[in-house]
Amino acid sequence: MKVILIEDEKSAQVNMLAILKEIDPSIEVLACLESIRHTVSYFSENPPPDLAFFDIHLADGSAFEVFNQVDV
Repeated sequence: MKVILIEDEKSAQVNMLAILKEIDPSIEVLACLESIRHTVSYFSENPPPDLAFFDIHLADGSAFEVFNQVDV
């Protein structure tokens, strides 16, 4: 399974990555993105992952803004 993680806090990223690897070591994390801008850019330039984990409150706004800018 290919996943991306949208999280702006490094400690939360590290914890989530550890949890994912514990659940299934074959999970491939394609990207850890820290902002709406980076997330929109990623979805605009890459094929969609199988699963994406979104932190709702990012430093540059609500993660829901991503859905207004790209088809996810």
